[in-house]
Amino acid sequence: MLRLQKKYMNNIDINIEKNPKLGFYTVGEKVFYSKPMALIESTQTGHFPEWNFNNELFGSLPWTEEPETELRELYRQRAQQLRDQYDYIRLELSGGSDGNTALYAFVLNGIHIDEVVFRYPKTGEKNVSADPFNTKPENTLSEWEYAAKPTLEWLAVHAPNTIITMHDYSVEMLAGQHDESWVFYTRDYFQPGHRFKHTVDAVREHKVLLEKGQRICMLWGVDKPKVCIKDKKWYLYFMDIQANAANPDVKEYTNITNEYFFWSPDLPDLIRKQAHTIKNWFNLDSNKYLQHLVRWPNYSFAQRTTFEHIVKPLIYPDYDPTTFQTSKPTNSFYNEMDHWFYTNFQETDVYNTWQAGLKLLTDQIDPKFFNKEIGRPVGLVGFLSPFYYLGDAAFEDSGRNIHYKF
Repeated sequence: MLRLQKKYMNNIDINIEKNPKLGFYTVGEKVFYSKPMALIESTQTGHFPEWNFNNELFGSLPWTEEPETELRELYRQRAQQLRDQYDYIRLELSGGSDGNTALYAFVLNGIHIDEVVFRYPKTGEKNVSADPFNTKPENTLSEWEYAAKPTLEWLAVHAPNTIITMHDYSVEMLAGQHDESWVFYTRDYFQPGHRFKHTVDAVREHKVLLEKGQRICMLWGVDKPKVCIKDKKWYLYFMDIQANAANPDVKEYTNITNEYFFWSPDLPDLIRKQAHTIKNWFNLDSNKYLQHLVRWPNYSFAQRTTFEHIVKPLIYPDYDPTTFQTSKPTNSFYNEMDHWFYTNFQETDVYNTWQAGLKLLTDQIDPKFFNKEIGRPVGLVGFLSPFYYLGDAAFEDSGRNIHYKF
């Protein structure tokens, strides 16, 4: 299996960003910035993978202490911090609450953001978009018309010097020559489009900037804090699935870096404040009856979705919670966001190549590392950070439907 791994890595043009701030895996004595590579190594050697997401820094913080600074001010500080660090900032925008809040942190505080890019598979939109009454994840493309487009129209008025870029990633996806090794170009998202969606040099203007040597930031709205009640205590934790959102392949360039607006060790007061804001709301006597939404563990998709809708207005005060948004996809391999691809391109070589990539993963990685639905692998299991204690909770768990992966 390791020979197969080396064969692909020796024959594909990939340069994985080795950025510890985004997280990394250790398998025995080896360090990996690629989750598929780490799990293949684990399968080969028997060493269980460990995920490190700024453990040393986050482990040293006084998590029980709530920062006094208000969230809007912390968002402004984060935007200014990034502005001072980079020559050029490009925000990846989908129209959702996370990316919009990152955008507002710049624009509403008069801090210049150079570019906002929206990724959309224009070639594949036939029969699968522009339905405002359907919020299933299969209708994700409608977020362009009813969420992202209004945001970009607002941006054009309030920050006219910011470049707005539309990137049709389906062009490269459908026209290029690819093989099953495409799975090494992503960390955790193995639906057909993700490998092509966030390339660092997607359009000519991006290549020109990279070749000029400017310090470029690809900025992501990652992510809302993950909090839970475990053994009558409040905790914050991180999960690698969200931290693996960025495209790991920076190609031959050394002057571009992925940054997460919220999950950053560079301004930890931000996520500490968010976590305490959520904890304080759920600890109110009027709201304690909803604490089951944050019990640990909780595999209820409906309860996690409800939790997210509750916390958006708490931590994103400038985001309009009535904005159109489809439901979150249910898995990685057969992610409903790429319904456009499954609908319009089944009888193609690229469809077969996508499936071959999934087979490569399931052939080379121990079955225990897959999430399954009705016995079929649908994605890689998530790995967790340490739990950071925030304070005590009064919640009494009934003990029903408690399940653990390992």
